[in-house]
Amino acid sequence: MLRISKKADYAVFLLGAIARQGAFPGGELQDGVVSAHEIARQAGLNKSVVANLLKQFAKSGMLESVRGLKGGYRLLRNPADISLEDILEVVEGRFELVDCVTAQRESGLKTGSAGKVSPLAQAPSMQPEDPHDCALIGFCPSKRPMRVVHERIAQMFREIRLDELCSLPTATGKTR
Repeated sequence: MLRISKKADYAVFLLGAIARQGAFPGGELQDGVVSAHEIARQAGLNKSVVANLLKQFAKSGMLESVRGLKGGYRLLRNPADISLEDILEVVEGRFELVDCVTAQRESGLKTGSAGKVSPLAQAPSMQPEDPHDCALIGFCPSKRPMRVVHERIAQMFREIRLDELCSLPTATGKTR
């Protein structure tokens, strides 16, 4: 079953804690930071877990890390501009509901004008070696429906924003 990991759940909480403090461009504390210690205290999580997750987000370019006695973290984008997809990709990698979605994307198969993969590219001898590739992919009856499901879930991840996840007020002042 599709599940979001504890690590991803923690990540949403941690980024939300920074957003709720207003440490983002245009926020109440836009030039300030929130300490990893304070975030760990709020979350009731081990400081090293929090520090490691925050470092991942700083490395990805979503957070800025400020060192020193008064150091901490701030979001580099407004929470309304950070999607759940952005967060999940940092923590868990690119969303993949089924292997055949990834296999086609990574294989770089050429498509025709109708968007269909050419029959030559579908031939097993022309497929790249991929341990996750399904031997039935060329004629699989569930490939297209599963890609539809994959895209709808991915779209939902793109549309859900951090401000909504944190119940922050929107630009109109309403809480999402």
